[in-house]
Amino acid sequence: MSDKRKFSFIINPEAGRGKARGLADVLHSLLKARNVGYEILKSRGKNDATELAREASKASDFVVAVGGDGTANEVANGITGSRASLGVIPAGSGNDFSMMLGMSTRIERSLDDILECRMTRIDIGTARLKDIRGGEQTRIFINTIGIGFDAVVAYESQRIKWLNGVPLYMLAVFRSLRKLTPHTFEVTVGNQVQQEDYYLVCVGNGDREGGGFFVTPGADPKDGIFRVCTVKQVSLLRALRILPTILKGEHGRFPEVGFFDAERIQISSRRPFTVHCDGEIIGTDNGSADVEVNPGSLSVIVGRSGRPGFL
Repeated sequence: MSDKRKFSFIINPEAGRGKARGLADVLHSLLKARNVGYEILKSRGKNDATELAREASKASDFVVAVGGDGTANEVANGITGSRASLGVIPAGSGNDFSMMLGMSTRIERSLDDILECRMTRIDIGTARLKDIRGGEQTRIFINTIGIGFDAVVAYESQRIKWLNGVPLYMLAVFRSLRKLTPHTFEVTVGNQVQQEDYYLVCVGNGDREGGGFFVTPGADPKDGIFRVCTVKQVSLLRALRILPTILKGEHGRFPEVGFFDAERIQISSRRPFTVHCDGEIIGTDNGSADVEVNPGSLSVIVGRSGRPGFL
């Protein structure tokens, strides 16, 4: 008896510093014996996965990102508003979003999880950005959006071609420390407005980014609210003390680090600032960002290693 569900797999060949290039053949060989309808597509450049996903979502029940967090972000942007569900096979440098979903880094096991289709719904974020020239863009994110230092780290990580995971992001962090300068941000949550010199403002739908840094510990993509982490101006020596504690989500013990919850947060600065969505740079000359949660807006496939109660 055939399975009438259809799966579209969108591979980013450059994911994992090019390690994903051979995955199309691997997936074909694994899928041939399964009685499912499928297609395998390859993205060819930045944002191409979004267009492929948008087209695939018209006919497929599941659109699967094969790559890292950036690929998952592009596919999520493509299927948002459609009937399709998102799956992720981790093949990137960080894979924080897929780790949160409980997906294995072993392709055979993650494919089995995809085909078993254990489903849940998660929140997504909408970021509306304005640059200093008046240009506007809107972007969906599924894990984190970072403003300031962690966006600079994301930018630096894309320039390093020979590392993956935590070593990649640690090197990117140390390179970024040379550019450690605060921004004066105006942060608005509800009726409260605060102006402060911050190195970083990270809005978490998920609790980790950068290949394993728990920047927003306690963030839950199913609770309808963001966890926000801010870091005020600190010395270089102090920053070096704080950084290792982020790997365990213990940086809240430093008085320069703050946390709060928000359904919507507005951030602006007179100086242009860099923004990343799920590790992908979406602007280096932004003047403002309006970030809002959309509860339960995305259907996703969860792996067998998912956190307890995640389904």
